Amino acid sequence: MLINTRDDHGAEHGGNYAAYMRVSTDGQDVATQEHGIKAFLNGGDHKLKWFKEEGVSSGTDWHQRAELHACLDHCRKTDATMVIYSVSRMSRRTWETLRFLEQEVKTGHIKLVVVDNPNLDHNTIGLLSAVAEMERTQIKARTKMALDRIKSEIAKKGSYVAKSGRTITKLGVHDRLADAGKAGNEANRAAGAGRAKDLWPLIDSLRQQGLSYNACAVQLDKMGVPSPRRQQNPDLAKKTEWRKSSVRNYYLRGKENN
Repeated sequence: MLINTRDDHGAEHGGNYAAYMRVSTDGQDVATQEHGIKAFLNGGDHKLKWFKEEGVSSGTDWHQRAELHACLDHCRKTDATMVIYSVSRMSRRTWETLRFLEQEVKTGHIKLVVVDNPNLDHNTIGLLSAVAEMERTQIKARTKMALDRIKSEIAKKGSYVAKSGRTITKLGVHDRLADAGKAGNEANRAAGAGRAKDLWPLIDSLRQQGLSYNACAVQLDKMGVPSPRRQQNPDLAKKTEWRKSSVRNYYLRGKENN
């Protein structure tokens, strides 16, 4: 039973709609989503196309959700309104869902309905995603603390063993990692140079272990170090990976300043 409903919930709806569901192993949850979406539309002269994502966990990257992107493409091409039962069914982290949807809805001029949240649609998602930005900032702060811990362990023990098994013996200054990346002016170029300087000790450590630039790229991805594209735009829906050319450029640029 819905606690909050939209003003138009249960009215007969006309027009073109695309309903997206992430199908879990919980049959009751699936039935709840379907019932909620149908109850919102409540008959009427409308067209409804279902997009059901099966076999995908809530932690799966956005770029790997084929049905989600098919739904978004359908909405862009047909001017259909995207309907989801709840943002909580899309990801473990609501803020990630809001940031993703805000990007896609805004750039694609997509109309959005969230059945269980009367305050969330294509007009308000920008405001709510601003709150999500605050949470992301807090996550960055926690990341910095984690890097501080790694650096401290290296100082005490001489090395740090990552989950992947790689041994890191030196970590550069990381205070600017979250800010570097966006190019286009002198300040951003300086930040990019600063990030290259910061990453150089890590890349140099991998190189000293005999890893090629390509192998370094694979290792940086495994360690969760944001690629240059991801650093420039953390909200990209598509997966980004390090390229050997980027590793080489960062390594050579950083080496000049270390």
